[in-house]
Amino acid sequence: MRLRNSITTLTLTVLTLSLLPGCQSSPAAAVEGEYELKAQSVLINGIIINMADWPGSSVSVTAVDEESVTVTVDSLLLGFGTLTVPGTAAVDGRGRYSFSGSFTGQDRDISVTGTVNKGSLSLSITDLHTTPAAGRWKVAAAVDGLADISVSFYSPMITEIPLGDGNSISVEEALTLLNAVLRSTVTPELDKLRYIEMTRTGYIGIALNGDISPDLEPLLQDVIQYWSEPDASRLHIYLRRTITDGLGLGISPLDAALACSVSDGSMTLCLDRQTLSPWLEEISSAINSLSYEDYIEAGSPLGDISEEEFRQLRSMASLLVTSLSIPGTELSLQTRMVPAM
Repeated sequence: MRLRNSITTLTLTVLTLSLLPGCQSSPAAAVEGEYELKAQSVLINGIIINMADWPGSSVSVTAVDEESVTVTVDSLLLGFGTLTVPGTAAVDGRGRYSFSGSFTGQDRDISVTGTVNKGSLSLSITDLHTTPAAGRWKVAAAVDGLADISVSFYSPMITEIPLGDGNSISVEEALTLLNAVLRSTVTPELDKLRYIEMTRTGYIGIALNGDISPDLEPLLQDVIQYWSEPDASRLHIYLRRTITDGLGLGISPLDAALACSVSDGSMTLCLDRQTLSPWLEEISSAINSLSYEDYIEAGSPLGDISEEEFRQLRSMASLLVTSLSIPGTELSLQTRMVPAM
């Protein structure tokens, strides 16, 4: 009887000790490790993301003490090759643990939460953009009523632009002609645009006036992404690789870094040499291969111009783009935007 009581007491003691916090793995130690991100396992702003757009992405958790951790997110968030945040770990239930951490900076508020169950990770991220570029915008009108858009060009080596018939015009004349054609052509098209919205969740939404083609409508919301680089005054326009591959684009994914400034209630966006550099060869090839027949079949996007005027504009555009390989040359397309009501 005494032996049986002793065994019972010992068993109860062992069970009691096993339930004490100090005798089981700490939450931080339980979640520590490197996790490969799998399909259907990652939510960003409440949306399950396609992991095909984020090859090689992973999350690693390092224990600091029993409840404190460091969370490192690799190749998953736009603008961050690697993001490391301090966080905490906790017990969620029998055999299940969680961790969370947050980051504020670079025009972003980011929170990371993960649940680890039997070695598998489910990840949820809230990524909100706090850039002053967020909001609804439309292209501003200049004092003449046309769209406030302009092309500028400078090269230390080029002062004349040949027209292909033995004649040439000065850079200043060429820019005057190019800007006149561009602004008169673009302004009526922009009347179809109600607004462009930079959402807090990092997408660009486009709202048009009138009926929208069923083929075009799916591309106007939650497809084009953006992120800001405030230290460099850049706004990046981004298309995921599944989108660019589907469209057959030569660069995948696409990341266009526009110069951006917001002040006095307006935003100025500029496609400049840095923006265009990755596509110079493709742009030049497309311009040079474009024929007048192609222009007519495309619906004459620059209006009803003669074949001679088309040839002159093509020569100018080709030289301006090609000349960007010359040191010191600058080419930019600048647009001023104002808030859309």
